[in-house]
Amino acid sequence: MSARRQRGGGIDPAEAVLRFLESVGPGSEAEFYLRLFRSRAPERFATLTVLASALEYGLDGVTLDLRFLRQLGLTPVVVLGLYEPARAEDHAQLLSERLAEAGVDTERLSIGAGREPIARAAAAGRIPLVSWDDGQAGSAVDALGDMLASLGTHKLILLRPQGGLRLHGERLNVVNLSTDYSELQGDAELGEGERRLLDDIRTLVVERVQHRLAVSLTSPLDLLQELFTVKGAGTYLRTGTRIERHAGWDGVDLARLGELLAGSFGKPPREAFFDAPPLHTYVEEDYRGAALIAACPLGGYLSKFAVTREAQGDGLGQDLWGRLTADHPALVWRARGSNPIRAWYERHCQGRYEAGEWTVYTRGVDSGRVGEAVELALAQPDDFR
Repeated sequence: MSARRQRGGGIDPAEAVLRFLESVGPGSEAEFYLRLFRSRAPERFATLTVLASALEYGLDGVTLDLRFLRQLGLTPVVVLGLYEPARAEDHAQLLSERLAEAGVDTERLSIGAGREPIARAAAAGRIPLVSWDDGQAGSAVDALGDMLASLGTHKLILLRPQGGLRLHGERLNVVNLSTDYSELQGDAELGEGERRLLDDIRTLVVERVQHRLAVSLTSPLDLLQELFTVKGAGTYLRTGTRIERHAGWDGVDLARLGELLAGSFGKPPREAFFDAPPLHTYVEEDYRGAALIAACPLGGYLSKFAVTREAQGDGLGQDLWGRLTADHPALVWRARGSNPIRAWYERHCQGRYEAGEWTVYTRGVDSGRVGEAVELALAQPDDFR
């Protein structure tokens, strides 16, 4: 991608940012998320809740992040004072001044202002700096939840200097608030502030916001990687997804499944593909992911595994994998070398075997039946046009 030049010989700012995004992850990922975010109403793209400590220790980083996002044509809503309301106005003033120096327009608003003023500011390219102060009634978390619900926010990111959650020396990449919450709350290594943070996030996504809301904890230094790569750079907190298992095609919306497969594999299935139903079809409730299992003498043959790009960042692939392997502990499947999730397969298989253009994978299959597994996989038809 060549850099476009502005009048006077300078590099176009948006092009410079795209180069930066490519440096933190594959360009295809960054460009995918950029198109996705730009397709949404400006106020729905993301809300950044900047904790007081993130401004104290990372004001330059927060300013740079917001300037980059504006150069990309994105306007996040910025919330200040969630836990330290007495300092919210001072922090809003400070951030507003720094962004003005960087050529970024802002508009200061109260968290109780309602949807319309926030949406108007974002649509005009002014970053809404939304503050909570001591004089407002009720809970700041409840007010934040009401604001997120009214805006239809897709992503909430809490910025703090230490970034994502860490436990026993390791960063937690994903926290399932349905299954991991109680265990984390009971872990003595998690500090009181982090337990409160977990509790508040769970309140937001389970009780206050009814639409699907992605929530992440990250640092100002890692914000762009968290936004523009599937892997991210913080802790992603989510509720579990509902995955339905069907016998064959019974109850499956074949048109939606076909669209999912076409989008994931880059071409539509052959018409005859739907003439032969699998043993089991696993489908996420909104058809963002699906897996097809055919019966075979070795256990199950994983015919298709498809997750939309956006849902990969939501951790849906892991949920889908966990559900199907619980039912089918013995699996065989194959993938071409060009398959973009080949590395993911290799982390989840127990055996892999090169066979020409294909790699055959096994899980839970006796090593003495490897030849049978490879022969079975290579005999499968090409299901796409």
